[in-house]
Amino acid sequence: MEDHALHILTIHEDTVLHKAAYSKQADLVLSLLEDLPSCPDDKMRRKNRSGNTILHEAATLDHGSSVKVAEEMIKRDQELLRMRNELGETPLFRAARYGKSEIFNFLAGESLKLNHGEKDMQKFVQRVDKTTILHIAILSQHFGLALKIAQDKRFKDLELDRPLVGERDEDGMTALQLLSCNPKAFEPVRRRGFLKRISSKDPAKGA
Repeated sequence: MEDHALHILTIHEDTVLHKAAYSKQADLVLSLLEDLPSCPDDKMRRKNRSGNTILHEAATLDHGSSVKVAEEMIKRDQELLRMRNELGETPLFRAARYGKSEIFNFLAGESLKLNHGEKDMQKFVQRVDKTTILHIAILSQHFGLALKIAQDKRFKDLELDRPLVGERDEDGMTALQLLSCNPKAFEPVRRRGFLKRISSKDPAKGA
């Protein structure tokens, strides 16, 4: 096929690479990328009907080859890191939503490098409805990743509108308030420890 692995395969405008990544076939994705010839940026940045690029799909892969897959995609086009889907989610945000810690950490580092550490990072950590990566990790009940995000010095040092733990979503809720509304956050004991540790860092505590 002329477009090789970027050939549009479905009525939802998924390419072959979209489907391979969505199906969690990391080795197949790597093989397809290796065989992919140079192509215009507009093909590498093809989105499906949900607005997801191939890097959005790679961000949901399990550990193992996930970082290698993302690394190969970014080598071909760094702008994939910036692209948002229909919900306003970057690949970094999507990794947080699916609780994929390994690829989240990699994408965070690459996104920071792309923006020289600070510039324009708001859109990487917050989608259009004001939900942040910390909000979504808690809403998706990925409490371990949420704690890592809350404690991650890279995000604390960013020049964001306000610290992640104090950022409010469109309903006016901080991450701590969302956490307090989730019964599963209080069990087992280690999660109660998370509540205590994140609350000590929330500037909106008691608001």
